[in-house]
Formats: sequence, structure tokens, C-alpha cells
Amino acid sequence: MSDSISKESISIQKSSSVISQDSNSMSSPLPQSQGNVHLSTLDTIPQSITRPTSSKPDDEEAQLGSEEEEEDIIEVKDPAPVLPMNSGYSWVVLTCAFFINFCAWGNNSAFAVYFAYYSSHNDTLYKGATGVDFAAIGGITFGVGLLFAPLINFITGKIGSRGALSIGNVIQFVALFLTSFDSHNQLWQLYLTQGLLQSFGLAFLGIPCFTILPQWFNNKPIGEKYIISDRMLTLSQGLASAGSGAGGILFNLGMQKVLQVYDVRWALRVQSFISIFVVSLSIFFLRVRKNPNVKIAFTFFNKDVFFFPGFWGGVLYLVFAMFGYVVLLYSLADWTLSLGYSEYQGSIVAALISLGIMIGRPIVGLLSDRFGAISTAAYSYLICAILSLAMWIPARNYATAIALGILTGAVSGTVFPTVATITLNIVNFRFSKFNVTFYMEWVFLGAAAIVSPVIGIALKKSELGPTQYAHCSIFVGISFICIFIELMILRGFIISTREIATKEMTDEEYFGIRPSMSRIITNTFRFKGVEGI
Repeated sequence: MSDSISKESISIQKSSSVISQDSNSMSSPLPQSQGNVHLSTLDTIPQSITRPTSSKPDDEEAQLGSEEEEEDIIEVKDPAPVLPMNSGYSWVVLTCAFFINFCAWGNNSAFAVYFAYYSSHNDTLYKGATGVDFAAIGGITFGVGLLFAPLINFITGKIGSRGALSIGNVIQFVALFLTSFDSHNQLWQLYLTQGLLQSFGLAFLGIPCFTILPQWFNNKPIGEKYIISDRMLTLSQGLASAGSGAGGILFNLGMQKVLQVYDVRWALRVQSFISIFVVSLSIFFLRVRKNPNVKIAFTFFNKDVFFFPGFWGGVLYLVFAMFGYVVLLYSLADWTLSLGYSEYQGSIVAALISLGIMIGRPIVGLLSDRFGAISTAAYSYLICAILSLAMWIPARNYATAIALGILTGAVSGTVFPTVATITLNIVNFRFSKFNVTFYMEWVFLGAAAIVSPVIGIALKKSELGPTQYAHCSIFVGISFICIFIELMILRGFIISTREIATKEMTDEEYFGIRPSMSRIITNTFRFKGVEGI
């Protein structure tokens, strides 16, 4: 009996020691400027053991009983251990996100092949249809579903991320499969299936992936030695969004081959079955990381966020990025045809854009975690502006078209690996407001994506020749220059806001901060002493 009590006392002492260590870790102040440290620190602190205990009963039996009772309370109230970040199952989730993007955004990239095919066969397929019709369908596919991002956020809160992804998987399959059975070539059916219906499939699949990964990856402070595995917040998004590039390669080249050997209907059917199988497998292995210390708001709208200037900085970033990215993505294949090359060669250029995406986005993510997401995105789009104005306009041969596809693909989609991290910076790593801010921003992204292809086709000259897309290239280049200017100002705003903000501020107080313009301009090009912006 005494031996068992002795062993039990030793066990309780060890448990008390662990509790003491955790309580001490709570009392140490967190650095104000390192918002990302908050997450990694809080993840190690169970909520139920944050109350210190100092009672000392008179006799040993009472003390033993009290400690046993305290241990019982801990077992009941202590939540399940939070899985570690940047390792273990995080990589499984990242792989799942990669393949979901592979099918969601990869399918969207493949519309360039169908766009070129519809445009060159509109007399036999859809009589009376014009290039504007097919551009409008592309815009609907990309953007209409994104307009309902706040609703998707609300649904995700009700049924979970895996449930929302499953809805998107079914919708996308039905959209592509129904398009393949449009035997009467009715343009309105194409608007509804490959346009409207597929856009909701893309939205339900594409958006939740961006909000799942920040739950599994974070950035630790840069120590004496820079370790990539400690700085994975944006890199994880870059690796996952590279899936859209891989999907674009497969669907652009693969569906072009099926289209040539069989017809457009079989290309759509093959694409639909590949997508539903791969996404279903990914959803099966996907897990959402439970963190009891963070309560995420799955709401439609937040007034404080909406009137926060930083939110509108994020909105402008997404709008200008869509103006440039979508016009470029949907135009290069058809522009290659205007140079006198074949449809197959146009599909090669479209596929090489996807190759650039697959290579470039992880690199952008890596650089963002090292030098800051906003700074990396700003200079990436400055490079893309130079490519659009100095390379696209004078391009006259297939070799230049190939180089342009790879290079612009690598940097033009920088918005996708960086948008989640930039949004986190805007809300100062307040995870409770991350989802609602992120989904509210995507409403404007969806609106810009809808009109972008129509803008591109309207700027296209009617006469065939090398200069047919000259106005488009100028529009794309100016859009990317606007991104550089806007992001640098946003950078100065965020730095200024963090100088004013305190750890004790409520969400309402933080989103009410309004730094002076002189302070913002001063901080716009400040790089020393600023990490991760």
C-alpha cells in the first residue's frame, strides 16, 4: 500500500512540475512585433491548466486526495493535444491541398484550351457566338462563385472544411460532365454549365485550401541560423498553389490531345472523372487542425474589418492582380495563334505558363517567408510588369512566346501563394478575424475576375497579326505596376499600425487605428528592424 502511494506521489509531483512549467510559460510576455510567435506559443498551452494552484492541506492523506482531484479535473477539461506545426501530418495536409488545387485551379487554367477551340470553331459549334461570349464564360468560371465567398465561409462554419470541399467536388464534376452532353450546341447551356456551375465548384474547392494551411504552418523568429522548416507559412501556400500549375500542364496538354484524337466532349468527360477521383482521395486524408485557443469567426461580414484601411489595401491588391493575371492567362494561347502558329503550339504555350506557375510559386513562397510576403509580392509584380511591356509587345516568334509563358507564369500568379499571409499581416495575426477578412476580400477578387477576360477581348484588335494583343499587354503591364505601388503603401501602413498597436488592444480598437500619411510614407521603404512584412 505504501509503495503504491509512493509511486503515485512521484507521478503527481511530475505532473505538477509540468503544470508549473506551462504556467510559467504563460507569464512570459510575448513580443509585440512578432504576431506569428503568438500562434506557436499558444499552441503549446492547454487552456485548462492556466490557473495556478497553491493549496497545501495539513495531512498527507488530504494532500493526496486534493492532488488526485486536481488531476481528475485536468483530465476532464484539458483538450486533446494540438498537433505540431510545420511537421508530421502538416505535410499530408499540404499534399492534399496540392492535389485539390491541381484539379480546381488546374481545370480553370485548362479553359484556355477550350477558349481557343471555341473561338476557332464558333461557326460550327456555337453559331452566332463571338469571342466576347467565350471570354465572358471564362470570366464567369473564374469569378462568379468567388462573389459568394462570405456565404461559403458561413457554410464552412456549419459543415466543416471537408464538407465544403466535398460540395465543390460534386459541383465541379457535374459542371464538366453536363457540358460534354450539350449535343445541340446551345450557348446558354455553356454559360450555365462550364460557366456558372463550374465557378461554384472552383470557389468551394479553391478558397478553403487557403484558410486550412495557416492552421498547420507558421513562421518562427529568424535566429542565428535561417532554417527553412521553421519558416513555412507562405512556402506552404506556394507549394500547394503549385498544384494549379501541375494541373494546368496535365489538363492543357492532355485535354488538347484528347480533343484532337476524339472531340471536345470526350475531353470534358475525361477531365471530369480525373478531377472527382483525385479530389475525393485528397478530401479523405485532409484534416483540419483543432486549436482550442483560437475561435474562428465564420460570419458573412464584419463592420470593423470593412472600414479598416488595411482591408482595402488587400482588396486593391487582389483586383489589380486579377486584371493582369486573368488577361494574361487567357490571352497567351490565342495570341500565339495570331502570330501564325497552330492550336497545338498555342496549347504548348498555355501549358508552359502552368510550368512557370509550378516552379515559380514555391520560390515566391520561400522568398516571402525570408524577406516578407508584401515585399516579395511587390517586386515580383514589378518584374512581371517589365516582362509584359518589354517582352510581350515586341515578341514575334514562337521561341519568345515559350519564354514569355514560362517567365510570366512564374510571377504573374504571385497573388495566390501570398494572399493568405498578407491577409494575416493586415489583421496582425488575429486568427479570429482571418477567415471573415479573407472571404470578404475574395468578393472583390471574384468581381475583377469576371470582367477581366471581357476587358482582354475588348482590348484585342480585330485584325490578325503580331500587334493584335498590343493593347492587352499594355493593360497588363500597367496593372502590375499599380500592384507594386499599392503594396508598398500597404507595407508602410502595416508597419505604422504595428508601431501604434499594443498587445492589450481589442479587435475594435486595433481596426480603429489610423496612422498619419507622413508616418506611412516614412515606413513604406523601411526594411531594417521589420521582419515578415
